[in-house]
Amino acid sequence: MINNHRIALQASRGAAANLVLLFHTSAMSFKYFQFDFLGVGTLERSGGVDFFFLLTGFLLYLTYGNKIGTKTTVFPYLTNRLIRIYPFYWLITLVVLPVYFLVPSFGYGYETHINTIINSFLLLPQTHGPVLPVAWSLSYFVLFYLVFSLLMTLGKKPAYLLVSIWTAITLCHFLNVPLISADIDRHVYLNFLFSEINLEFITGCLLAKWAKHHKSKYYKLLILIGTLCFLLIWINNKYLLIPYHNYLLFIIPSSLILLGATSVPEQLQLPNWVKRLSKLGDASYTILLTHLLFISVLMKLSVATHIVDNLGFLFTDLIIVGMTVPLCYMTYRFAESPFVKGLKSATILRSSKPSNAIT
Repeated sequence: MINNHRIALQASRGAAANLVLLFHTSAMSFKYFQFDFLGVGTLERSGGVDFFFLLTGFLLYLTYGNKIGTKTTVFPYLTNRLIRIYPFYWLITLVVLPVYFLVPSFGYGYETHINTIINSFLLLPQTHGPVLPVAWSLSYFVLFYLVFSLLMTLGKKPAYLLVSIWTAITLCHFLNVPLISADIDRHVYLNFLFSEINLEFITGCLLAKWAKHHKSKYYKLLILIGTLCFLLIWINNKYLLIPYHNYLLFIIPSSLILLGATSVPEQLQLPNWVKRLSKLGDASYTILLTHLLFISVLMKLSVATHIVDNLGFLFTDLIIVGMTVPLCYMTYRFAESPFVKGLKSATILRSSKPSNAIT
């Protein structure tokens, strides 16, 4: 991947993470202040997480697509991926978990159940959310990584047969095909395994296959149209101008933005704001895990210190967003990044040590 493509994709990742942050700020503002910040407090989904699902499939195929069906060893790949997901997530969950025991009103009641805690730490699917609410999406990322690793260990024909069956059953579930869809809905694990969310991951892989051989000179137009399509979907979801509402529609703008980002010419001098946004893209995982915690604390402080009474709801929300973004980034720089790098270094060092032969 050329440097400009990497920066553009990371910038899009940073934009998506901040999109999720803004929507959750609006939702929390509606909860605490009954103020609809940016007018999106009542929307269920921003599309930011859907973009991440497409991007995950896109990057996995771009990086490892040539290893599908090669019967290769996947231990280094899986170790790298799972270290990136689990340890820091466990750390944040351990920080949040005691709050539910000390102040039960913060949760819904199930957060202190032992089964919920175990399933949450393992990122297994549940009928309700995990202990850390934003972590519901991580279960799907782990599924994507495991599926991709399985495809790498199989031969070509079994790998593509498995993908075809998985895609076909998932489509049947999405289209509510009689018998098949109803049976899947009755089982938590089947519903998870064949969730329509997986179609976003599969679409990302197909986009990467296309982007490897096709570039567009209209990359700016693709990104612009994709951004506008996000806005149109939000407006329609809020005002129901067209009587159709499905989050899979976010596949359209996400695809346009990804195709535009991977068509940026290498010789182009990218603006500084794009490079800065790519830095936030590096911190996107930390932003997703920690932003709700920071927003909640800052909103409680704004009420306790009467800042919201003096500044009003709008300026208070803007200040909270302005503080949450750098707080998340500092958490990435001084906590998550060194923590994960240390774990990866320790894993590489341990695996490189020669084992003592027994004679």
